[in-house]
Amino acid sequence: MGTDEEGQPYPVCESVNEWGIFCKKIPFKIFDKVKEPASRSWHDEDGDDEYIPDDGLKIEAYKMKVELACKKGGSTDDVRNNIGTFLNHLKRGLFKLYSSHTRIGRQNVRLDSISDSAKWKSDDDDEYLIFEVTFKVNDPVTDVVLS
Repeated sequence: MGTDEEGQPYPVCESVNEWGIFCKKIPFKIFDKVKEPASRSWHDEDGDDEYIPDDGLKIEAYKMKVELACKKGGSTDDVRNNIGTFLNHLKRGLFKLYSSHTRIGRQNVRLDSISDSAKWKSDDDDEYLIFEVTFKVNDPVTDVVLS
């Protein structure tokens, strides 16, 4: 999200082309849950008074665990460098996230945590390092499309 030093929007980064990292599992949600509306409870009355905005109930931000994989090329150092560069890119701040598989995208997303349970997996003649990151989706309703 945002613009570079010249005022141009940051370009779209495709994780496979840029860092050799692909999504194994990306559980996009339509939304997670509704925020509790503002309410008041009066001791001398039954029930309570809830304020519902004219445009409807609001949606909570949510966290999303994404399973990623990086294919081992010539050496384990290649994988370490690719993942390190990828994570440094994510640490820069808020970004937009789009899955071409689910065709769902969100904005105002940020890196929340990185799992320490990475594992190697062999598939035929290839080896992959599989790891998880957790993103926080701060805008759970704006739908981002790739254009």
